[in-house]
Amino acid sequence: MICLENLTLRYGDKLVLDRFSLEIPGQGLTALSGPSGCGKTTLLRVIAGLEAPESGTVSGADPARTAFLFQEDRLLPWRTVGRHITDVLSKDRRGELGRWLAFAGLEGEENAYPSALSGGMARRLALARCAALGGDLLLLDEPFAGVDRMRTERILGYLRELNVPVVLASHQAQVLAVCDAVIALDGPPLRRV
Repeated sequence: MICLENLTLRYGDKLVLDRFSLEIPGQGLTALSGPSGCGKTTLLRVIAGLEAPESGTVSGADPARTAFLFQEDRLLPWRTVGRHITDVLSKDRRGELGRWLAFAGLEGEENAYPSALSGGMARRLALARCAALGGDLLLLDEPFAGVDRMRTERILGYLRELNVPVVLASHQAQVLAVCDAVIALDGPPLRRV
């Protein structure tokens, strides 16, 4: 279980988290759902240790063992698809490249550069790179933006097979329907509805 207790965080005058508390299941797929700008990304960043709240605590998540997928793909233009994945794998896992290409539906694209990928392909590569990194927790911010329904459902199945807790921000109905838990949020400041 990931426990968030009395988190407060603001950006300048904007109060994003105001003594916000929440318990997130420590297994399966959990979706944070809410309108754009309500604070879902900020909440994921706090759980990952990328943002420090003014007050409050996070327990049950170790930032050193957490993989984070940003809303932006953050692909390096000089690095091939294959290198994006193999560079996050330890030496003894380099043979897993084919597994992660299949995860993303990018078989045969290992020598392509990001400029040759469609938006959906780039997103799937970023997601595969994050999942390949491993860890005890995956935090995914809008992981399926630009990804078609069939591939989204297949990747959700692969994520479930990883047997680590996955917390993702999404408002796509097909994603929410597959998740084990959906936490409806609104804000700012962020609140459960």
